[in-house]
Amino acid sequence: MAHLHDCGYKFLFSHADLVRELLEVFAPPGVHELLNYATLRPEPGSFVTPAMKKREDDIVWSIELQGQRIYLYLLLEFQSSIDKAMPVRMMQYVAALYDHLVRGKVIDLADGLPPVLPIVIYNGDARWRHSPEVFDLIQLHPQVLTAFQPRLKFWLLDEGQFSTEYLNGLQRVMAAIFRMENTHDTEEAKQAIRYLGQAVAKSPFKQTIDRAVMHWMQFRLSHKMPGLVIPAIDEILKGCDMLETNMNQWRDKAIAEGVLLGKLQGKLEGKLEGKLEGKLEGKLEGETTLLELQLVKRFRGITENTRARLKTATAEQLEMWAERILDARTLADVFNEH
Repeated sequence: MAHLHDCGYKFLFSHADLVRELLEVFAPPGVHELLNYATLRPEPGSFVTPAMKKREDDIVWSIELQGQRIYLYLLLEFQSSIDKAMPVRMMQYVAALYDHLVRGKVIDLADGLPPVLPIVIYNGDARWRHSPEVFDLIQLHPQVLTAFQPRLKFWLLDEGQFSTEYLNGLQRVMAAIFRMENTHDTEEAKQAIRYLGQAVAKSPFKQTIDRAVMHWMQFRLSHKMPGLVIPAIDEILKGCDMLETNMNQWRDKAIAEGVLLGKLQGKLEGKLEGKLEGKLEGKLEGETTLLELQLVKRFRGITENTRARLKTATAEQLEMWAERILDARTLADVFNEH
């Protein structure tokens, strides 16, 4: 099943001009200038990996680079922890893509396999410190074997590594989207939304991407801030005042009711007039009840064992679990120790 976040990005990158935005700003050095964006086209993105797992969640486009058609493989990685084996996974996916092209007779092997540019877009909390190259995962070995070892490297876009100042300076839509993904409280979120609106308004692709970007923003806010009243897309395109007012009202209501917010609220904007340890103006029993209600709503029910675990949890544990709720794919992800 696709992660909700993955689905949102898959929607964005189904639009050619947003793929172009990504490449113009974040492609490997020297690549963007060589691309002919008039030749950009989507490719079927459903194929089977060597491990017989169907790949439907990633995005594949092709484009001409100096007259030669190459393939862009966009892998969306929105997990709570870094996958050190990502180069191995990417090697499988590229192999599956090649197999799809050969078996489907999309290409003629007499002309050779087309080059592939694998790109991983990662949005976890921890910064990615591992090598993007599969060869670096291979154990030390006699030099005589080196020529026979696989080599594949992906281009990593770790959204969290870019500072707000750097993203602001780019004045591009994808930079604004990356900024919005890494806000920590409602004030930062409102600033990011304003910047996103300005970037869309200035974009040469405004006519083709504005509704798509606003739709994505609605999608993200609805999952980051459950219950937020989000204006219609046409209203948002006119300005963000109504949306900002609704965000303020949502925050105030959440604080008043003691709702445990997710990462976007940034631990309830610091102190939240409560204790730094995460106790939200209420008794531990009340916090447990609120978290239980959120889990039931998010995962459509919980087990008795989970309820028992909540009742014996400390305030610190409740705070930690609450932070994981909105980004967790399963109930187990909320409680797993990383």
